[in-house]
Amino acid sequence: MPKGTRIVHFSFDETHITHFGGMWLIQRFCNKLKIRHLLKRYIQAPARNSDYHSSDLILALMFAVIMGLRRINKTEILKYNGAFLEMLGINRFPDQSTLRRFLKRLSPETIRRLGRLHDSLRAYLFSLPAKRTTLIFDIDSVVVTIYGNQEKAKIGYNPKKHGRRSYHPLLCFESHFQEFWHGSLRPGNVASYTGAISFIKTCLKKVPKTIARSRIRFRMDPGYYGSPMIRFLEAIGCGYVIAAKQYPNIKRRARTCKFHSVGCGWQAGEFREPIFWKRKKKCRFVVVRHPVLEDPEESRQPELFKDKKYIYHVFVTNLTMSPWRVYLFYRPRATIEKNIRELLYDYPMGKIPTDSWISNVAFFQILLFAADIVHWFKRLCLPKEYLTTTLETIRTDFIVVPAKLVKKDRRNVVRLPHDYHYQKEFLQAFQKICNLRLPPKFRFCK
Repeated sequence: MPKGTRIVHFSFDETHITHFGGMWLIQRFCNKLKIRHLLKRYIQAPARNSDYHSSDLILALMFAVIMGLRRINKTEILKYNGAFLEMLGINRFPDQSTLRRFLKRLSPETIRRLGRLHDSLRAYLFSLPAKRTTLIFDIDSVVVTIYGNQEKAKIGYNPKKHGRRSYHPLLCFESHFQEFWHGSLRPGNVASYTGAISFIKTCLKKVPKTIARSRIRFRMDPGYYGSPMIRFLEAIGCGYVIAAKQYPNIKRRARTCKFHSVGCGWQAGEFREPIFWKRKKKCRFVVVRHPVLEDPEESRQPELFKDKKYIYHVFVTNLTMSPWRVYLFYRPRATIEKNIRELLYDYPMGKIPTDSWISNVAFFQILLFAADIVHWFKRLCLPKEYLTTTLETIRTDFIVVPAKLVKKDRRNVVRLPHDYHYQKEFLQAFQKICNLRLPPKFRFCK
C-alpha cells in the first residue's frame, strides 16, 4: 500500500502566491472599466494614511467582498498574499483598523457620490451586450438581524429572531438580467412600504430615457399593497402586478368570481373592486387557484390563502393580459428571494462592520457596487449559463484557484493548476475582457 510523504520541510520565502488566482479576471475587468481611475476622479475622501488613496481602500473592500471575506477582520490574511497585493497595486494590505477608520471618515456626500458613480457605470453598460427595450423591477425588503450596539438598529418585525434589533434594507433588482438597481439601508422598525414610493421614484430616475414609462413594470408582494402605491403607479403610467392582502372582501370576491380551467386542476378568473378612497374607479384583480396540496410551506406564504378545496393567489394589476398570463408574469418574482439570500450569505450584507450608521451605509453601498461588478462580469465575460448563477458558483469555478505570479522571459505569468477543470472558460473570459468594446463616452450622473 503506497504511503504519503513522511518527511517534509517548510520554508516561508514565497512572495507571489495566492489561493484567489481567478481574481486576476476580476482585476482585469475592473481595469477595462477604469474603475480605479473613476474612483480617483469622482470620490474624494479624506485620508490620514498617506500609504493609501481612497480608491485603493474602496477597491480593497470590494475585492475582499467578492473573494468571500465576510468580515473586515478576516482581511488580515491578505497581508501575506503577495500576488493579490500585486493585483491590487499596493505594497501592503491595509489592516482592519485602517479600513474601519476609512469607513467612518466617509461623509454622506461622499457616499452619495459613490452611489452616483455606481449608477453611472450601470448606465454606461446598460446597452451591453444588446439594447433593452423593457424593464421589470422586483422590489422587496429583508430583515438583517444585528448583534451589537449599532446606531439606528431598532426592534421591529423580525420573523426569525423575535425581539432582536435589526436593519430593514429595501432593494430593487431588474428581472431580465438580475441586475441590482437600487438599495436603501433603513432602521429595523420601519414597515416594508415606508418610503417605498420615493424609493420607486429614485429607481425611475436611473432608467435611461430610451425606455418609455409604459415599458416599465413592477412586481411586488403584499407588503406594498394599498391605494397610495396603486394610485402612484397608475399616475406615472407604469405597469404593475402586486399580490393583494387577505382582506375579507378580497377573499370573498376571490372565492365567488367566475373561473375557467387552465389545466392540471388550475383555474383562473378575475373581478373588479374599488380600493381608492372616495373614488369610483375599480381596479382589476386576478385570481388563480389550484387544489390544496400536501405542502404546508406553500400554504403559509403570505400572499396565499386557502379553503377546504383550493389555494388562492390574488393580484391587483393594470396589465391587460389574461389572468393566467398575469400569474405567469408574476411567478418569476421569486428570484428576488434568491438574490437577497445571496447578498446575505454569499456577500456580507448580514455582517454589519461598525457601530456607526453612516459607516454602515457606506459599506452597504460598497457591497452593492461589488455585487454589480460581479453581475457585469458574468453578463459580459462568462458563458450564458453563468448569468443566473450565484457568487458562490463563480468563486468555486473561477476565483478560488491556487496561482503563482512569476517572471518568465520578461513577462508576468500567472501559473495555475495543470488539471484546472475550467481552463477553457477561464481563457475565454480573459479574451472577452481584452476584446470588450465599451461605449465611447462615460458620463457621471449628477
